[in-house]
Amino acid sequence: MEENYNNIFPRFIDKPRLIGIFEMDEFFLSFGLMAFTLLASLATPSIDSLVVMLASLTIGLLSGVGYKKFKENRPSGYTIQKLYRSGIFSPHDDKKGMLKYKYLSRITKVVPYGFVRVFYN
Repeated sequence: MEENYNNIFPRFIDKPRLIGIFEMDEFFLSFGLMAFTLLASLATPSIDSLVVMLASLTIGLLSGVGYKKFKENRPSGYTIQKLYRSGIFSPHDDKKGMLKYKYLSRITKVVPYGFVRVFYN
């Protein structure tokens, strides 16, 4: 009896995991904004809880969908490169990475060299 392994193994091994309709990074952005909105509502107890919950869900889902649209048709690592070029994130912030990869210890304006095609965080 021949088994069908197409159902066991994924078609693309580098496909990111999905949580609902979102990839992991989109989910963390959405969930983080929802949690932040709920925590910020504790500072203003006069706002009705239904309004806070609806606003939290709306902000979280719209940010996740917006980030999904932003990532669409862009190469892998584009967001990290954009954050690096604007000065928000630097691979030099990771001190463990500097110990493991000696070429990260140099100060350059490219992440980290031209031969690296995908930036892994």
